[in-house]
Amino acid sequence: MSLWAITPIKSFKRPKSRLSDVLTLEDRRVLVKFMLKGILLSQRKSKLFANYLIVTEDNNVVVYVKKLGFKAFLQKKPGLNNGITEASKRAIKGGAKGILIIHGDIPRTSSSILQSVAKKHKKLIKTYKQGITISPDSAGEGTNCMVCTPPDLIKFKYGPGSCLAHLETAHRAGIQVRLYRSKKLEFDIDRDADLSKLIKKSGYTNVKEYIDSIRNE
Repeated sequence: MSLWAITPIKSFKRPKSRLSDVLTLEDRRVLVKFMLKGILLSQRKSKLFANYLIVTEDNNVVVYVKKLGFKAFLQKKPGLNNGITEASKRAIKGGAKGILIIHGDIPRTSSSILQSVAKKHKKLIKTYKQGITISPDSAGEGTNCMVCTPPDLIKFKYGPGSCLAHLETAHRAGIQVRLYRSKKLEFDIDRDADLSKLIKKSGYTNVKEYIDSIRNE
């Protein structure tokens, strides 16, 4: 199966505004770039993907990922669902049989985790030929990672409550779905408490120490 990776990243201009009480704008940019880099390098290391699509509304993202050896494209219409839909269409034109969509703010992602998700999805496809595999966030509400075969199998419903929305969409269409629960994939960075957990897991005692440690990574 020709599997393509899709990573949406809206912008570096004012990222992670909900962390503005504990991080300056520049520090938030440092954090977002560091997490995105980790996601992309994990994708490459996994050797799962025929190609990588980074979709964004910000040319600064295009410039940044180019330095890492990746290509991003500017979406035509704003919004997360529009960007992912445009990326999925590009993947289909490029010959993709399936896509793995993962957000850029899941810092504990690794190549082995991506391989495990893909393995579970492969079992689903072997039996049913098509379907989706979803890895939700810790609350079971968001869709942190999703694999779709074929890429345009369902209409994307990202936003608040997206996990349930994707499950309901698939159910109504008679599409097979599998859930993949992972402590690493469910851990995303949206709130102060998430950042505190990340800092602790990384072995640092405060925000400044952690941001300084990743600033030049």
